[in-house]
Amino acid sequence: MRLSDLIKQGPEGQDPKKKPDPKPEKPAEETPKAEEDAFRLSKVADFRTPPPEARPAPARRPSGEEAPLAPPSLPGAPQPQGRAARPRAEEETAAPPPDFGGAGRPQRPAAAPSPPPAAATPPAAAVPPADAAAKPRRRGSMLMGPEPGTSGGDDLTSQAGAAQRSRLENPYRPLRQKAIEYVTGAFQAVGKSTQLNLEDGEDIIFECLEHPDALEQLYALAVGQKDTTNSLALHLVNHATYSLKLGRGLKWSPERLVRLGVAALLHDLGMCHVPQHIRHKEGKLAPEEMAEIRKHPEYGLRIMLENFGEPFRWLGEALYHEHEREDGRGYPQGLLGNEISEYAKIIGLADVYEALTHNRPHRKRLLPHKAVQEIIQTQKASFHQRLLKVMLEELSVFSLNSLVRLNSNAIGRVAQTVPGQPLRPVVQLLFDGDGNEISDERMIALKEFPLLYIVDSLDETEVPRS
Repeated sequence: MRLSDLIKQGPEGQDPKKKPDPKPEKPAEETPKAEEDAFRLSKVADFRTPPPEARPAPARRPSGEEAPLAPPSLPGAPQPQGRAARPRAEEETAAPPPDFGGAGRPQRPAAAPSPPPAAATPPAAAVPPADAAAKPRRRGSMLMGPEPGTSGGDDLTSQAGAAQRSRLENPYRPLRQKAIEYVTGAFQAVGKSTQLNLEDGEDIIFECLEHPDALEQLYALAVGQKDTTNSLALHLVNHATYSLKLGRGLKWSPERLVRLGVAALLHDLGMCHVPQHIRHKEGKLAPEEMAEIRKHPEYGLRIMLENFGEPFRWLGEALYHEHEREDGRGYPQGLLGNEISEYAKIIGLADVYEALTHNRPHRKRLLPHKAVQEIIQTQKASFHQRLLKVMLEELSVFSLNSLVRLNSNAIGRVAQTVPGQPLRPVVQLLFDGDGNEISDERMIALKEFPLLYIVDSLDETEVPRS
């Protein structure tokens, strides 16, 4: 059975690949439909153009349209006073949002608030110290200000830009390590009650997006690495990679992708306020321990509001809604559909996918296409239908330059993907079944060899050393 057959029974009960009946031409003056409504899996391209100079105003959709992944509505909140220890039942039940005061969600400011001027120091006298000089930022921050526009998808998804690299080295491993160190530093800052730094995280995500092949290379590292440390920072970097691929498949603008990536990197920051003996406990958690774990989204919202205030409410909501689900069976509030932050919807799906594609004490990891199949079979109602379709396109394939093992025990690197047959790419063989290195450039198209297929994705450390 093809993976795409698993989602045929969508909201309209039709096959997504079935061509619609021809319709009469519309009058020239009729307003065209928004690009996101005309979404098709085939209409994806590449991140080749720089971000637009002017940001469009946020597009508002009527409430009657099919679950449009719209920004959520959450009661407004000033900074909370401390941590409220609110007991929760083990069952997933609806709960009211934390009471931070305020009658409604305030409007986001049009620009970042200006810092207070230095007292009794004229501007002309301010001279930066020599050791504090840093390279100038090449752009303005994308994290402040109003929500970026949702229309006008950019050219973001072609895999054709992947250049020929060395046979084994992934050139974006240092960027991945930089992201891991940033997340680790963010957790340490919260633990020490010092100010969080969002600019470094923004720069990391921007670097992931400005190079055409960076995201595919990072994806290959994420699905290929066998993590034995259970590092939370490493998992969050994986979440950011998967979230960016999903956002790219939705044809989001670069501004919104940067916001999505930063939110994904920090979405479990509330775990800092969960006691360590619960976070690191091996075995099944007691009901009261599980109730404490389920408070971490609320803690994440508080951290963001305490550190950055209302201009970053969108980020707090992304952390607060990460475990909400489309059918209302999530927590902590049991929100439905459009009530959920669209950033949180994507991060939530990436969270499930990350868990399935990595080893856990009770099971082995799944290959990407098997993880996608598991999600569609068991959690189809938990996620938006359009998001599931994009997952099929972006997360069920073996990315360019990823290392794979064949059932013959040969090891190769994916050299070319085949449209319509994502599980049978063209593979450049690097080692034969006995572990001997193949020096010449030997390609094999798996679609032409039905008895050969991929059985595992590999990390560079698992490749034989000569």
